[in-house]
Amino acid sequence: MTDKAHRDELVASIAAAIREELASLTVPEEMHREHHEFIREYIEERKVKRERAEKIKTQVMGWGLVTVLGSIGTGVYHTFLYLREHLK
Repeated sequence: MTDKAHRDELVASIAAAIREELASLTVPEEMHREHHEFIREYIEERKVKRERAEKIKTQVMGWGLVTVLGSIGTGVYHTFLYLREHLK
């Protein structure tokens, strides 16, 4: 064998050894897809929870506003009744 042939064989052996070692260190393709699917589902769940929390927050603020306005209205009504009775 010539030096070039020995060198080519050595390079091929080294490349094969590196490929085998890297293959043992990587995540199998199917598992990799499962991880991506899990992350996608997790992100979607977080998005739904965030939207739900925002909707609840908006509703609570709305009902709080209705309560405050109702209280003010009730106070004004009772003040009007009091003044009407006592200022005759």
